[in-house]
Amino acid sequence: MTPFIIDVHPDRITIASLLAGIFSGYLFFKGNFIPAAIFLGLNGFLDVLDGEVAKNGIPSKKGDFLDHTFDRVADIIIFMGIAYNPMINSDIAYIALVTLLLVSYMGTQAQALTEKRMYGGVLGRAGRHVILFVGAISTYVFSASLTYALYMIAILSVITVIQRFKATYEVLE
Repeated sequence: MTPFIIDVHPDRITIASLLAGIFSGYLFFKGNFIPAAIFLGLNGFLDVLDGEVAKNGIPSKKGDFLDHTFDRVADIIIFMGIAYNPMINSDIAYIALVTLLLVSYMGTQAQALTEKRMYGGVLGRAGRHVILFVGAISTYVFSASLTYALYMIAILSVITVIQRFKATYEVLE
């Protein structure tokens, strides 16, 4: 018996994931942190789902390109929504955004040079989503929790960049 979702093209799931990311970013901007976190969770779930559906069908380079591009667009929109929220220190939101983009860059650079994408390190996209989700939900108990989540994302992303750089550099030697 095949799961019902197998009949859905993975690109449609990728587009739905992007839309969830857009809604999350908008809701972060508006200060509606619980709905923002829910759409963030949906973005992450759909991101995993599109990959699983693609693996069970016929994965394509075009679909992989669309998936990774839309993931970065969603990341940018989510973190820009946070940065433009007047309750959040925009500097740390921008720093977190830049560092997470560097994490992704290190993964794709490794793939360009070694033909194998690098997903290692202490903080990938799923972990980043969990930290941001918990930070957003916790704002109703501790108002600065989202800011602390951004600091954590920035610090762990820098560590991940260093880890991926080192691992890729060693493979190239």
